[in-house]
Amino acid sequence: MIFCVLGPTASGKSDLAENLSLLLKAKIINFDAFQVYKTIKKGTAKPDERYLNSGRYFLYDFVPLDKNYDVSLYQKDCRKLLDEYKNENVILVGGTGLYLKSALYNYQFLEEDPMPKDYLEDKDNAFLYNKVLEFDYDDAIKIGPYNRKRLLRSIYIYETHNKTKTEINKDGKNNLLYSDVIFIGLDPDREWLYKNIDLRTNLMFENGLKEEVDVLVQKYGKEPRAFQAIGYKEFFLGLDDEMTKELIKKNTRNYAKRQMTFFKHQFSNVHRFPSIDEAYKYIKDEGYGNWRPYNFIIGSK
Repeated sequence: MIFCVLGPTASGKSDLAENLSLLLKAKIINFDAFQVYKTIKKGTAKPDERYLNSGRYFLYDFVPLDKNYDVSLYQKDCRKLLDEYKNENVILVGGTGLYLKSALYNYQFLEEDPMPKDYLEDKDNAFLYNKVLEFDYDDAIKIGPYNRKRLLRSIYIYETHNKTKTEINKDGKNNLLYSDVIFIGLDPDREWLYKNIDLRTNLMFENGLKEEVDVLVQKYGKEPRAFQAIGYKEFFLGLDDEMTKELIKKNTRNYAKRQMTFFKHQFSNVHRFPSIDEAYKYIKDEGYGNWRPYNFIIGSK
C-alpha cells in the first residue's frame, strides 16, 4: 500500500513516518521540495542522519545545492520508486503538496524551452499579479501578489502554450493513478503548532543555522534555488539575528496555513488526526501491517 502522511510543517510528520515505517516495514519517500537538496540541513528539518542512512529513506539529500530540481523531475523520480517497491508498503511524507499531487495523480507537464532569466524583469510584482488575474484568476489567487517566481511561471506557461496552468491541470489533477492509497492527515491544534514552530526555529539557531548559511553563501553565492526555502531566504534581507529569527517564525506560520488549506482542498478521503499518536494508533488498529501490492491503474507514466 501507499501511505501518504500530510500536514503542516512542524506537525510531526517525519516522526509519524518513521514510526509507521517500523510498524509496516515500509520504505519512506520524501515529497518536500527543499529536503531533496544536499548540504542545507539546519533549516530544512530533515530527518536525523541515522534514519537517512538506514536504507529506508529515499529522495532526501541527493540534489547538489547548485542544481535546480522541480516538480516534473520529482514526478519521474517518485514514480520510478513506486514501481520499484510496488510489492512493499511505501510511505510518502512531506510538505510540498504539489509534489505529492504530481506523483499520484494524472498531472501532465508540457515540454518547453527554459524561461529566460531576464523574463519580464522590468515589471514589478503588482503588474505580474494583475496580468495573471486577467487570464487565470484561480491561479492568481492561489499564488498571491508576492511570489514573483510563480507569477512569472504562470505568465510564461500561458504565453508559451496558449493555455493557462488551470486549464492544463484541470483534466487530470484529480484522477488518482494508483490503487490502495491511504491519506493520513495531521491537523494539530493551531496554538500547539505555532508554539512548536517557534521552538523548532529557536533550536535551529542554537544548532548553528546562521553559521551554516554564512558558509554556504561564501561557497555558492545567493543564487541557488534551494535558498528560497524559509529559514534561508530571510538571511538575505540585511536584518539583525533576532529580527531574522522572528521573520522565519512568521513566514513558517504563514506557510503552515497555506499547507493546511492546500491539503484540505486538493486531497479527498483524508483520515485526519490531531496528533501523531492518534494517527499511529489508527493505522495499527486497522491492521494495515499486512501489505497488498498497489497498481498503476490509469493514465501514462
